[in-house]
Amino acid sequence: MTTDVLRVIDPELSRQTESPAEIYALLRERIARYTMGDSTSGSVGTARRLLEGLLYCADLCRRMPPNDLATDAPLSARVKAGSEIAKRLEKRAKLLLYEATRLQPPIRNRSFQDTLHALPSFFRGYDADFFAQEIPCSFDYPLCHPVSDALLGVEYMLDYLRRWLVESRFLRAFSEDSLRTLYERYYIDSMDLLVNLFLPVAEMATLCALAGAPIGRLALAPAEYASVGQLLLQMDEQAAQRYILAASDRAVAQLGLDGEPVLEEMRQTARDLLFRLRAGFDSSRLIVFS
Repeated sequence: MTTDVLRVIDPELSRQTESPAEIYALLRERIARYTMGDSTSGSVGTARRLLEGLLYCADLCRRMPPNDLATDAPLSARVKAGSEIAKRLEKRAKLLLYEATRLQPPIRNRSFQDTLHALPSFFRGYDADFFAQEIPCSFDYPLCHPVSDALLGVEYMLDYLRRWLVESRFLRAFSEDSLRTLYERYYIDSMDLLVNLFLPVAEMATLCALAGAPIGRLALAPAEYASVGQLLLQMDEQAAQRYILAASDRAVAQLGLDGEPVLEEMRQTARDLLFRLRAGFDSSRLIVFS
């Protein structure tokens, strides 16, 4: 996976605050280092990637400034500090990957497993010294709420793993049987399709909380579905949102989970669910999953 950091860090803005001569002197030095002194020119593509890398590291330093670095330090010092920050973030990401490997949900589909096996390739290919903005890994498994395209390098990896862990920990609160039953009715073939495992469970848990049904059952009777849908439709938009968000929070609490990350993931899922319900509620569509 490659990115274009210049679309995120405006090079024109950089030139307003940095000396162009300093930027390109540092770029020449980095090209020489990267080519081990064989060339001071290099290919245009490599030079661009190296420029993106130094701008990204300078931006990392600006956003996460070390205590021992003056704000007016030379660009080279700030780029070096940014590279060290990227390396520290990389260590955090490795710990999260360890947790992701250790804390897997009871049921995993093919894309989940394939992506989990592929994630270590990020650390084999990541180069915080020269190309800290790059993401040398593919992320086939779709998260329920994707990582922002504005995140680059190890910051993207960190957020992906954080979201992955939130979803996995939530799924671990349910039995394998209840998950399998729900997936079979929601996706039909959840094991081979490129689908997210968190979404149907989060939605059903919220619906169960709305209906006052046991969360762990992950199922409602047709009449319960219809009652919940009609109740939400009768409320004004703000009242319905408060109602469904409160139900989402109750579901999290009843599962014994806590923490803002899981609450926010559930709340966003509940907002999306409410939008679909109010946009065109059809109880027969929901009854299919009962």
